[in-house]
Amino acid sequence: MILNHAIESILSRRSVRAYRPDQIAEEELTDILQAAKFAPSAMGLQGRHFTVIQDQQLLADIVDAAVKNGASFLPGHSPFYQAPAVIVLSVPESAKYGREDAACAIMNLMLAAHAYGLGSCYICCALPGLRDETIMKRMNLPDGYVPCGCVAVGYPDGPAPQPKERRTDDVNYIR
Repeated sequence: MILNHAIESILSRRSVRAYRPDQIAEEELTDILQAAKFAPSAMGLQGRHFTVIQDQQLLADIVDAAVKNGASFLPGHSPFYQAPAVIVLSVPESAKYGREDAACAIMNLMLAAHAYGLGSCYICCALPGLRDETIMKRMNLPDGYVPCGCVAVGYPDGPAPQPKERRTDDVNYIR
């Protein structure tokens, strides 16, 4: 396999589920968000909104709201893994390809975080809390936008996990 820096970065990125409490440097956070904004979007409309949450009480309230709205977590477990920052992606409720646009931005965000030596983890299990009316008001989302995913970001507390074995039966060619 021919490798370049981009491919090496993609192959070495892992989901991180343990973080140090140190907050992310502002310039790193700015660059990560810029990379996310350059992700492709349907018709180039850029119909997504980024909410950076660094308030640990709000993150705890999101977990409480998620449980109230039907989510279940193991006792003592936080779906945000004590990350110092969580970036929520929201899209217009009426957007035909909003979730797809958000997913592209999330992948760019995670790759940019990895480039800075930061860990990240794509999280959707907290959506029942993020979509709670009270929480959405506290996030000050634009009118008509709803959360569709989020990413925990921070400095890893330990080594990255080893990759799982990759499938070998998941590609076919039609020529």
